Amino acid sequence: MDTHTPRAELELGNIANRSEKGSAMSLIRAEAKAVGDKTARLRALRMEREALLAAEAAAAPKPVKAARKSRAKVTA
Repeated sequence: MDTHTPRAELELGNIANRSEKGSAMSLIRAEAKAVGDKTARLRALRMEREALLAAEAAAAPKPVKAARKSRAKVTA
């Protein structure tokens, strides 16, 4: 480590690259936030749909099974 180089310059690089790194980080944060928001919205929609389907299934009458017919044995 060079004793004459400031710590910020070591972490961020030279002055010319600082704005690029800052804008890239803001783009990454914005994209991560957009993905998180979309995930939350889709999760809410899925939970709403599942609740609606569960309510419909509970309200629907149960189908009655038909009695099984027995087969007559065929003798030769």
